[in-house]
Amino acid sequence: MKSRTRILLTVLATVVGTLSLILYTTLSQDIIFKGLSFCTSTSSELAIGGMAIFGSAVVSGFIASLIVVRDNYWPHLLISLFILVKMSLLMHCDHWSGPMWFESGLHLSLLGGVWLGSYGANKFPLAPI
Repeated sequence: MKSRTRILLTVLATVVGTLSLILYTTLSQDIIFKGLSFCTSTSSELAIGGMAIFGSAVVSGFIASLIVVRDNYWPHLLISLFILVKMSLLMHCDHWSGPMWFESGLHLSLLGGVWLGSYGANKFPLAPI
């Protein structure tokens, strides 16, 4: 694969992966569970909402891996950097909607989900080589 094509696919996978992560987490956190928050949500909503947020990260990592044809981890690194920057900005500006351990756990589950999606795409039997 030419380097120009590889760079284009990396940028495309990063943009699509990030946008799908934003879309699916917003869908699961704000629309389906109507503002998932540690202080206002029930324990069952927190459990199911946390799994939905983790699932959205898995889907995002999976999509990004399929776009870059499984041999490039730059999109996942950039998406992970985006998640870490978002988490540190929320911590710095004190915009947590719950305790710090809960919010940082949600963000760390996003990180794990992105990388689990990448691993799943690498093991997916119909993915391009």
